[in-house]
Amino acid sequence: MSTGSLGLVVAACFALGAAWLAGKTFSTRATGTPMPQLAARQEAAAARERIDLRQPLRALATTPTTQGETLAQRGIGLDLAVPDAALTVVAIAGDLPRLVSHIADAAAATLPRGATLHVLARAEGHQAVVSLREADISTGTAPRLSQAFETGIGRPTSSLAHACQAIAARHGARIYTAPSPLGDGCLTLRFPLYGARAARAPKGLL
Repeated sequence: MSTGSLGLVVAACFALGAAWLAGKTFSTRATGTPMPQLAARQEAAAARERIDLRQPLRALATTPTTQGETLAQRGIGLDLAVPDAALTVVAIAGDLPRLVSHIADAAAATLPRGATLHVLARAEGHQAVVSLREADISTGTAPRLSQAFETGIGRPTSSLAHACQAIAARHGARIYTAPSPLGDGCLTLRFPLYGARAARAPKGLL
């Protein structure tokens, strides 16, 4: 092979390499997601698992951990109602027990001794819904637990409420105040049930 031909081959290889690198960079920029963030998202997705939401809720009453002990030590009763059927959601491992623990701590910090916290879990359409409300609320008195999670101008939000909102956001869930069969002003959690997205998606999009 002549020197000229060899030079052309080297130049062609260099051009192909440069084109590949440019295409890789463009692809990353086009998605709007830097590679480190993409890797973090993939890792988070891989860590998710199917969890029956009833389990961490039951642990609130039965497991001798800070969840149950905190409420008992504060003299707060617990009335838990869950359905017979599973409330399966997809969650990051450890997040749901942590969420329930934060809510228990918030209840212990806001409810008076002798109060009873009612917890009602059920399925509504494609969502798992949990309502929480203390009993024996005086007329004209806002429920203390849900009030502790409300945000707005001049209303500071506790670190526990911020932590709960962050966990909910990671799972496409919501925490807000709404009426329920327990009454008005319930602290409400809504999680998408496992399989709900697949059931709603048109054929050809899965």
